[in-house]
Amino acid sequence: MAPSPVLIAFGSNIDPLNNLQRGLDLLHRLIGIQRVSTVWRSPALDDPERPEAEGKGGDYLNGVTMLHERAANFDPLQLRQCLRQVEHQCGRTRQAWRYAPRTLDLDITLMGSLVFAAEGIILPDPDLLVRPFIALPCAQLAPDLVHPEKKVSLAALAQSLSAHPWDIQPDFEASSRLATFSQGNPGNP
Repeated sequence: MAPSPVLIAFGSNIDPLNNLQRGLDLLHRLIGIQRVSTVWRSPALDDPERPEAEGKGGDYLNGVTMLHERAANFDPLQLRQCLRQVEHQCGRTRQAWRYAPRTLDLDITLMGSLVFAAEGIILPDPDLLVRPFIALPCAQLAPDLVHPEKKVSLAALAQSLSAHPWDIQPDFEASSRLATFSQGNPGNP
């Protein structure tokens, strides 16, 4: 049994609001969503190995969801399988190019204080330390949770990243529409 809370980063840049609504609805029915963070709009990241690459798509909508406490019954590999199932149902086809546009991206960011590395999963997700569109929503949902390796609260971590210039903005329409998942019971969004 994994520790709580379980935080899942989500993002999309192909019909993002509709795909995020569908994906979170499926995730809520499968496991349950306790809370959804503010949704942030950010440009697609450049591939550092191919900065001239085209086809990265439009802006992303990103955020984090805190799963229902029953998510702690999953180990990271089982949970990743559930997330991949939801991505697939939303039309996601995994490509070799890490920076390809996507209908839905769901990644385990934190499972409480669990430190884990196996089969392509690293927990806590290293992107939490460098990407404010992950750190800020995590801090919003669990500000006092201490990063299990850095030994600093998520609020302090997000504060350290907000000191750097990033081109991200809150998306109030998306935030309002996705916040409804926090209001229903699992299986009854």
